[in-house]
Order: sequence, then C-alpha cells, then structure tokens
Amino acid sequence: MPFVLPSLPYAYDALAPFMSAETLELHHGKHHQAYVTNGNNLLEKSDWKSASLEEVVVASHGVNEAPFNNAGQHFNHLHFWKWMRPGGGGTSLPSKLSKKFDEDLDSQTH
Repeated sequence: MPFVLPSLPYAYDALAPFMSAETLELHHGKHHQAYVTNGNNLLEKSDWKSASLEEVVVASHGVNEAPFNNAGQHFNHLHFWKWMRPGGGGTSLPSKLSKKFDEDLDSQTH
C-alpha cells in the first residue's frame, strides 16, 4: 500500500509560540513528505508494495535498512502529529511520573 502524507489536524500556525508555522510546514511538508516519497519509491521495487505500513516495518527490520528507515519514520511522524495540539496538553504530569522525575533528577544533583 502506498504511504500517504496525512493532512495535519490543525493549522500550521496553531502550535505557536512553541513551534512556528514555518518550522511545522517544513517538518510536515518537506521532512515527513520525503519519508513518504522515498518509502513509496523503495516499496515499488520490492515485495512489500502491497503490504501495510506495519507489515513493511516488521518485515524490513534487520533485512533492508532503507525501507525500514522510511517506513519507521513515516510511522513515527503519523503519531507525532497527533500527539501535539493547539494549547498544549496541560501543565502537569501524572503524579507517579512526576514523582519519578523528581527522584531521578534529585539523585543527579547530589
């Protein structure tokens, strides 16, 4: 199955001031697009051209670095765009995670 660059679930300027519209447009429209384009070109010449993204990642791991890298980075970016959102995700961590960070960071300062 060919890889497809998804539309973002928000406008390019929606993550400012944490990520500028220019940075987001470059990262989505050029960087992620390169993984999609290169991945599709590699898959066209392989036995995986009808495989799902997950199947390509699993089948190419340790076998063929180029399709693995492009498929893996495409997979990562699909999730990356969903994890961010306008207004951020909040101001605090879950209490167990916050406690562990505090313990680990405290231990490194002594």
